[in-house]
Amino acid sequence: MTTVGGGQHEYDLLLLALGARTIEAVPGTLTFTGPKEGPALARILKEAVNGEITSIAFAVPPGASWPMPLYELALLTRAYLVDRGTTGVEITLVTPEASPLEIFGATVGEVVAELLEARGIDLRLATTPVTFLGGSLEVEPPGGIEADRVVALPWLEGPPLRGVHQDMHGFVEVDEHGAVSAEDDLYAAGDLTSFPVKQGGIAAQQADAAAEAMAAQAGAPIEAAPFRPILRGLLLTGIEPRFLRGDPEVGSIVDTEPLWWPPAKIVGRHLAPFLAQHLGLSESLSEKRGAVPIEVELDPAKRGAWSPL
Repeated sequence: MTTVGGGQHEYDLLLLALGARTIEAVPGTLTFTGPKEGPALARILKEAVNGEITSIAFAVPPGASWPMPLYELALLTRAYLVDRGTTGVEITLVTPEASPLEIFGATVGEVVAELLEARGIDLRLATTPVTFLGGSLEVEPPGGIEADRVVALPWLEGPPLRGVHQDMHGFVEVDEHGAVSAEDDLYAAGDLTSFPVKQGGIAAQQADAAAEAMAAQAGAPIEAAPFRPILRGLLLTGIEPRFLRGDPEVGSIVDTEPLWWPPAKIVGRHLAPFLAQHLGLSESLSEKRGAVPIEVELDPAKRGAWSPL
């Protein structure tokens, strides 16, 4: 293995967890990739509170692999403005999805739609943002949405890796144990892989599967369990959060009470308890109101509809 700095390292087994790179998806908008956009978002909020702008749009581009951050930003923006007595600011959420957060299923979609309506957020479904220019967010089907500021999610692509086969978007194909195709000693997990949902909980589950497979290959007396994705999401609303879980068998589930424990943003079998212990949340799930652990697999047959680009 050769590093960016030119160092060379031998290995018996190697796990690639290099994440993905972000690319502007909707030209002219503020591309939200995480905390580093905090100052820019703060400026938009200040402009709204000061009456300098009267409309903000949040745009989910086609192929966004995890749209929840834009829903949270829209809801949190409304809560922020209400707390400061700011009225008259139009907030619009534009998405190509057929229903809000459709990856979770119909029940979640209905609840989120009601939540957005109750907060006075205009929801434009089946609408693809294209570009933002001159105070108008151009969309498909052809049209324009007036807005003073637009915040959009990026597209993702994998980092270039010499000697590793990648698809046209730079992602690495892996099997159900995280093993890279045609390689005996190479594994990958997280956003680098071609699994279309790029989310922390999914990445943790991929890492668990890869770690078990690597341990078994190294001689540990265990039977490696395959990666079986379970989708969980904590939606911040500015008031009371919503815990979301997708279930292809019985439908989606929404609750204001935790559907998992510890009730973290990133859910992982080993990672979440580790973080909870360091945060003083050592209570186990089985001790929480007599609850039992439930895992829900995403329907593999539907994964093809979740193309990353």
